[in-house]
Amino acid sequence: MKKNDVFTFTAPNGVEVTAVALYAVTLFDGSTFIGNKWICYAQNRLFTMMDYKEGIKKYEEPKYGEVIVDYAVLPEYDSILEDYQHQIDMANDYADKTL
Repeated sequence: MKKNDVFTFTAPNGVEVTAVALYAVTLFDGSTFIGNKWICYAQNRLFTMMDYKEGIKKYEEPKYGEVIVDYAVLPEYDSILEDYQHQIDMANDYADKTL
């Protein structure tokens, strides 16, 4: 994952959520790379995701962490998510026409 990447994950309540990655904090244990703790945004929430893909735990997908802020409104990132959803909708429309 990298900054401004849009990704989909399954929330703890089982719902699929599309989010955008904002910022990563790299985690080390001494000199050993552990992984990244990402600050992410979706559904007007700032939350953390733990990314251990290349660290010592080797999770395939980032793991949901915790909510930092409820009721956050970040227009720039709302636009990124809306643009992503628009691209998905257009791709689905095109796929429906070609079948």
